[in-house]
Parts: sequence; C-alpha cells; structure tokens
Amino acid sequence: MRHYSLCIAPVSLLLLACLLSSCSSPGAFFGASDGSAFKPRSLSDANQVLVYVYRPQSKWADEELEAPGLFINNHLSGALPSNGYLVMEFDAASYQLEMRRPLLGSYWTLLADGPMDFTRIASFALDAEVGATYYLRYDEINSPAHDEQFAATGDGPLQMVSAKVALPELAATHIVQPFEKIAADDENVRAQRGFWRWVGRQVDKIGI
Repeated sequence: MRHYSLCIAPVSLLLLACLLSSCSSPGAFFGASDGSAFKPRSLSDANQVLVYVYRPQSKWADEELEAPGLFINNHLSGALPSNGYLVMEFDAASYQLEMRRPLLGSYWTLLADGPMDFTRIASFALDAEVGATYYLRYDEINSPAHDEQFAATGDGPLQMVSAKVALPELAATHIVQPFEKIAADDENVRAQRGFWRWVGRQVDKIGI
C-alpha cells in the first residue's frame, strides 16, 4: 500500500500543477513587441465601450522574463509586456479587472482569493458606460502625469487616466494582440473558490 501511495503522489502533483491554470507569456527580456504601432480606434457600435490598457516602456519592464497578465471577470484576456497596449470593446456593464504576475509559466489562479494568492498585483472594478472610452495605464515604476481636470482612479500600478495623459504615451506603444470584444458576463465567481471550500472542509474533518 505504501509503494502504491508513493507512486501516485507524483501523478497527483502533476495534475495539481496542470490545474493551477493560465499559462504566461514571455516578457520584453526576450524581445520587444513586434505588433504594429499605436493607432486610435473608433467604436464599432455606439452602444459599446472602448477600453485601452497600456504599459509605458521602462527599464524594469524591459528586463521581465514573463509579462503580467490582464484578467477581466476572472478570465485571462492578454499579457502586457513593456511598451505594449491592448484595445478592447466592452458591453456596457461592470467588470472586475486584475493584473497578475506569473511565476514559472503560470498565473497560479487556482490559489486566487485564498491565503496563498501571491500573484495578484492590482484589482479594481470598472463600471463601463455606453459610448465611453477608458484608458488604463499599468506602470510599476512611474506614476501617471497629473491632470487637474481628471481624478485618476485604480489600484496601485493600474490606474485609469485621462486621454490627455494617455494618448502621448500610447503613441510610443505597440499592439500586443488583435482587437477583442468582451461580452458582459454575469458569472463572476471564480471556479477555484470551490477548491478553497474543499480545503476548508478537509481541515475541519481532521480537526486542524
């Protein structure tokens, strides 16, 4: 029986590693983004919402081995390497945005919302209004320029900024991945929360 347990343990660890979810993308250390230079985009539908997420170039970002990922309503939407930007069209709704830093090729989202959630960098809610354009700036080193007519909001290095602040910085960036449409999602609960509930039940059973 002991021999059987020892054999199955590595398999269990491998399966757990596979469940840790969401593979990362290489950082700028391995080469700059080869996407096209920034080009402003218009809404395809006046009832939609346009969202830019961008990252100014910095020495810190240029030396990353793995690029941080943008999660929208708990789904990985794309990576954001140095000097890159993402452009998306949203349904008008509320969205939870997160930036997560990968480790060893994974964002380890199975651990999200638990005591070992060590990959989350920033998180905040975006209430997207019909016809609006939002600029989200991600920079771990430098704060955004001040705009007296706009109150920047966000969490840590992920900040919503005005067009006045964003557009001059966006002009130097390159697109990371093709334009994407994001539909409103009523199901915002992470599947992995069930994992933590299961852990809690097991701990109760053994009296810890």
